[in-house]
Amino acid sequence: MARGSLRSPWRYRADPVGRTVEMMVETRGVTDAPAAQMFGNAGREYMQKYGATAEDFAEIARINHAHSTKNPYSQFRTPYTLSQILSSPTVHHPLTKLQCCPTSDGGAAAIIVSEAFLTAHPHLRSRAILIAGQHLATDAPSLYDRSAISLMGYDTTARAATVALAEAGISSSREEEEDKIRVCELHDCFSTNEMITLDALGLCEKRGKAHEMVRAGHITYGGGRCVVNPSGGLISKGHPLGATGIAQAAELVWQLRGWAGERGVRGGVRVALQHNLGLGGAAVVT
Repeated sequence: MARGSLRSPWRYRADPVGRTVEMMVETRGVTDAPAAQMFGNAGREYMQKYGATAEDFAEIARINHAHSTKNPYSQFRTPYTLSQILSSPTVHHPLTKLQCCPTSDGGAAAIIVSEAFLTAHPHLRSRAILIAGQHLATDAPSLYDRSAISLMGYDTTARAATVALAEAGISSSREEEEDKIRVCELHDCFSTNEMITLDALGLCEKRGKAHEMVRAGHITYGGGRCVVNPSGGLISKGHPLGATGIAQAAELVWQLRGWAGERGVRGGVRVALQHNLGLGGAAVVT
């Protein structure tokens, strides 16, 4: 396997992110860090539309780095202050280095069984976690509406969440304690993407209010809403691409089983939400 980040070596077929990059270049130009630029552009648009600040995105990274200190599987386990995150090298404003996921190696696995299997192996039933709803959505027409937020799959994520939550009979904003989503692992390849994904998943009160959720401390322990990325997220736990989604699922299974140790959400959880994204393009919500 080649060292470094995964690349597409094939020249005889279209690059899956080709149209996404073309739209970015057409609307906002291109730099020498195109991935960070794509998600950074979405952050800039969020700031312009809704009033978020660079400090709000840095706070997301600060929280994820803090969460990682309790995860023995995390690639990085160093906490940082908000000042340290803001003063780390700028990659593409508002993103600094400590708000970007690293190049990672890693693996994850899940065992999926049927109800018949559990009936035949009743000693395993207490460990079983039900996949109550799941949906994969592909790029929406809004990919071409010239919005940097749309370009990063906002509507794709929103559609996947709507279908998966309906299938499970759960509302992301439901207040009833029994069915409240109190833990979530989402695709924070960059802190800006966590912000727009909080919106797309419906975890904040209404669109454009995710930064207020961050400021109020509602994405971490003791915040009273939903602990987001207790694993440390892609920013700290790491982002081994093909293994990322299953690693998120593993973290949530440990949370639901009460096996997460120090990073377990206090009081236990009954419902967990998982989101993964790939540009060019699809999103899956479970």
